[in-house]
Parts: sequence; C-alpha cells; structure tokens
Amino acid sequence: MGAFLFLKIFIRKEFKMANLNDINSVIVPAQSPNLTAHTYNEIYGGSAGCTITVNGVSVSVGASSSINIWVRTVSGGNGCFLLGERQDVFQGSRIVM
Repeated sequence: MGAFLFLKIFIRKEFKMANLNDINSVIVPAQSPNLTAHTYNEIYGGSAGCTITVNGVSVSVGASSSINIWVRTVSGGNGCFLLGERQDVFQGSRIVM
C-alpha cells in the first residue's frame, strides 16, 4: 500500500498532463486505446467500476470515480474509459485535423 501511495503522489506531482481548459478532448473504452494518436491522463471507472492494468500495475477503479495517471501501457479494463488529449496537441503539429 505504501508503494502504491508513493507512486500515486509521484505521478500526480511529476507527470500530470495538462488538460485543455480542464476538459479532456478524447474519451475511449479502455479495451481499444490508441496510444500512438492519443495521450491518456485519466482513467474513469464507468457506472459499475472496473479493474485495469496500467503501466504494468493492476488498479481497481470505483464506480463513477477517476484516477489521474499518465497511461503508457494498458490492458484489460472492461467497463473502464481512458480520457486524454490528441498527441499532436502536445507535440505542436501544424496540421489541424
């Protein structure tokens, strides 16, 4: 428990990705993320809650709850949703799609 708490605090302080106007522009089911086109920074537990493996760690998310975390790898997560931004917004692409 102590290691998880440290990890959560560390990620919140060091890797909190900025939202545009505090609103995420992308929301996708956790089973079909596009880690190439999107940067995910929040996991939403949906209406029933879920268990998901994020960055190699299994995490349980309560119903209607969310966890702010920089998602680099993800698996499972039936009922979970990932929220984030398009990659080109952060990387400054000149092409608007």
